[in-house]
Amino acid sequence: MQSSLIKKNWWIVLVVGGILALGVTLVQQRWLPDYDIAAFLVALIILGVAFYWVYFLDKQVLWWSLIPAMAMVVLLVTGFVAYFTPKDASGSSPYGVVTMGLGAAIMGFVLRHPRAKLVMYIIAMIALAVGFLMLPLDLVWKILLVVAEVLLTGYLAWQVARQPVNK
Repeated sequence: MQSSLIKKNWWIVLVVGGILALGVTLVQQRWLPDYDIAAFLVALIILGVAFYWVYFLDKQVLWWSLIPAMAMVVLLVTGFVAYFTPKDASGSSPYGVVTMGLGAAIMGFVLRHPRAKLVMYIIAMIALAVGFLMLPLDLVWKILLVVAEVLLTGYLAWQVARQPVNK
């Protein structure tokens, strides 16, 4: 009985997680203005844990909650990579963009739902192409990386599109 009640009210976990993340952000803005990066990371962790919690309540029905949960992890890793790697002239980190594309590709591998996989592969293809073009490499290497990435991601997307959709 209690287990089904918790599964039925999964949304409460997300509301509490959102309120906690918002609270961290408000406290930081009001009393700790120099710690914006730390508050952002803590808020991402809170939201990620909330979505993982929802996913583990019922993996079959609430499969979609794995997408934002993994997105929080990808954003955390991307933030770390972007912070600790060299920036280009605009202040952006091409390595952070590449990390985001790799994270989307990994999400595509992990997800089981074919449409979700396909969307993640398309996002990965775009992010990786932009990241590769931003890298401080000769134009020939950039083109080779983008072509290889488009071919590989296109192949993965084609494999997913061929799978029958289970309803």
